[in-house]
Amino acid sequence: MADKENRYIKLSRQDVSAGVEQKGSLSYLSWAYCWNLVSEHDPEANFYFADPVWYPDESVMVKAVMTIDGKQMEQTLPVMDMRNRSIKNPDSRAISDAQQRAMVKCAALYGVGISLYLGESLSNVVAETPYQKSKAFADAGDFMGLHEYTKGLSEKDQIDAFNDAEPGTKTDWKNQHRALMRQAESLLSECAESIASAHESDDYVLCEEVIGELSTYERKAVAGRLTPEQLEFVKAARSAA
Repeated sequence: MADKENRYIKLSRQDVSAGVEQKGSLSYLSWAYCWNLVSEHDPEANFYFADPVWYPDESVMVKAVMTIDGKQMEQTLPVMDMRNRSIKNPDSRAISDAQQRAMVKCAALYGVGISLYLGESLSNVVAETPYQKSKAFADAGDFMGLHEYTKGLSEKDQIDAFNDAEPGTKTDWKNQHRALMRQAESLLSECAESIASAHESDDYVLCEEVIGELSTYERKAVAGRLTPEQLEFVKAARSAA
């Protein structure tokens, strides 16, 4: 076990900055540079590409399978454009480029260039898209974080975040997204209703209790649901606290 750990540490600590290429706003590790590092470490290393998988929407998934030090691992990757969106009916060049990127990702599992993915070099290998960021909030169960992030996006990016899940996962993602957004909206509405009730009964204590439990974003979101009179009441309650 120690030898395996040492091999990973050795590969992960290699400086790959000389092999980083820039395409638009994204940075990539050159597949040739990557494979040279792998081959220097293990001359018997090898890799191959499985047959691309075509989906009904004409998007394509590629897979790279690599063996280093006798251990085989694999990585899949959709054929994507420069915005990391799946390409419909990609040509051979796009498929080939995606396969090379999948190979580099596979090598990262052994430690080669992993620092790029961890954000420890020039930049991340793959910039997060609105969908990827939204999915991260959702998978963490952070419904209010998802709500805040979504509301801060442009209308176009909101649409992209909602529609850009991979084929076969889109329905589940949309259901997950809707459920979490409803949960956030429900909490904000409940807080607004509690403040309205406190206003009606002139209850500063209740108002401050509600406001005091909210984050900065939540306070702003709740404020947008209040009447001018209720907002003045909140200010008065906070001053009296």
